[in-house]
Amino acid sequence: MGEQTPSRLEAARWRAAAAKRALAAAAAAAFLAALLLARVSHPGQAATPSGAAGAASSGSTATDDGGFSFGSGSIAPSDGSASQAKTHVS
Repeated sequence: MGEQTPSRLEAARWRAAAAKRALAAAAAAAFLAALLLARVSHPGQAATPSGAAGAASSGSTATDDGGFSFGSGSIAPSDGSASQAKTHVS
C-alpha cells in the first residue's frame, strides 16, 4: 500500500483551514480598500486650495442665520413668575 488517503476529518480540517485563509485574505483586502477610500476622500481638508478662490471667502466670518438668535445671552435667573422645582415629594 503506497499513499494513505486522508480521513474525512483531515479533509474537513484542510477545507476549514483553506476557508479561514480565504476569509482572512478577503478581510485584509476589504480593510485596505476602506483605508484607501478614506485616504482619498480627505473629509477633514478643504476641497479647494487656499489661493485666490479661498481668500475671498475666508475673510468673512458673517453667516446667514435666517433671522434666528439666542437672545441677549444672559444667564441670570428668571423674574420668578414661573414655579420653582420641588425637591421633596410627600
